[in-house]
Amino acid sequence: MSFVPLRLRSPALLSVVAVVVVVIAATACWGRWPGHGTESPRTAHAPRHGSTARIERLLHDAEQLLLRTCMRRAGFDYHPVPGEPGTGERAFPYVLDDPAWAGRHGYGRDLQQRQRERAWRDPNSAYFRSLPTPRRAQALLAANGPGPRGVSATLPTGGAVQRSDHGCVSDAQRRLYGDLKAWFQASTTVHALDAMRRARVVADHRYARDVAVWAQCMRSAGHPYASPALARAAGLSGTEPLPRARETALALAEVRCAERSGLARTARELDARHGAALRRQYRGAFAEKVRLQTKALPRARAVVSGSGRP
Repeated sequence: MSFVPLRLRSPALLSVVAVVVVVIAATACWGRWPGHGTESPRTAHAPRHGSTARIERLLHDAEQLLLRTCMRRAGFDYHPVPGEPGTGERAFPYVLDDPAWAGRHGYGRDLQQRQRERAWRDPNSAYFRSLPTPRRAQALLAANGPGPRGVSATLPTGGAVQRSDHGCVSDAQRRLYGDLKAWFQASTTVHALDAMRRARVVADHRYARDVAVWAQCMRSAGHPYASPALARAAGLSGTEPLPRARETALALAEVRCAERSGLARTARELDARHGAALRRQYRGAFAEKVRLQTKALPRARAVVSGSGRP
C-alpha cells in the first residue's frame, strides 16, 4: 500500500477563510468559499485507480455543476473547480521515500509556490476579491447557509461537527446524494479516519524504533534531525529558507536514510495495517458512503451530460 497523498495547502485566500470561520463557524470539512482550496472527504485521501477514480471525478464534477447552478440562482458567479490537477504533486505523511521526487522537488517548496500562484489566478478567488464587502458576506451566505446548524456528524474520536443544511454547498450535495444527513455523516467519518490512521502509525512503537535508527543515519550524514517532521520543517522553513540545492540535498539524505533504516518499509506496512483495522472497525461508514455514491451515479451522469438540469 502506498503512502496516502496529502495535497499541499495554499495560504491564498486566508482572509476569505477567516471570514467564513467568523461568520459561520466552519468545520474541518465545510465553510470555505466553495470549491477553492478545499479537500473533499470524497477525493482527497486515498490513491484512486481505474473505475474508482472515474467515479470520484464524475461525482465531483456533478457536484461542482450543481453548485454553479445554485450560486447563479443566488446572483453570483462560480467556476467549477477540477477535482484533481493531475500534476503528480504529493507529500509524504511519514518520511520521504522517493528519490526521483526528492531530486526534482526537494521537500516541495516549488510546488507550494506554484499552488499559491494558481490560487491567486483562480477565477473564483479573483471574483470573490472583486466583490464589495457587503456582497462578499452575501456570497458566503449563499454558499454556506446562515449558520452551523442543520446537519451534524459524530466524529470517530468523539464530539461532533455541524454545518448548515441551507446554502448552495448543501443544496448541491442534497440534489446529488439525496440524503444530506447520511452523506455528511458517512463522508465526515471516512475523512476523519485518514488522520486517525496516520496518528496511529506515528504512535506505533515500531515506527518510533525505526525513526531512532533513521535519526542516527541522518546525524552521520551531517543532518541532526530527530524525526522526518523536523527535517521537513527545516526544509520548508518560512523564516530561514534553505537554498534550493541544500533543500534537495537534505531531502535526498532523508530518502537514503529512510531506506537504510527500514523506516520507509515499516511506515508502508503500518499504514496498510492500521488502515485495514480502521476499515473493519468503521465498515458501516464505508459501506454507507459507497451506497450513497452508487445511488448518486445516474444523477451525476445526467448533470454532467446536461440532461439532468436542476
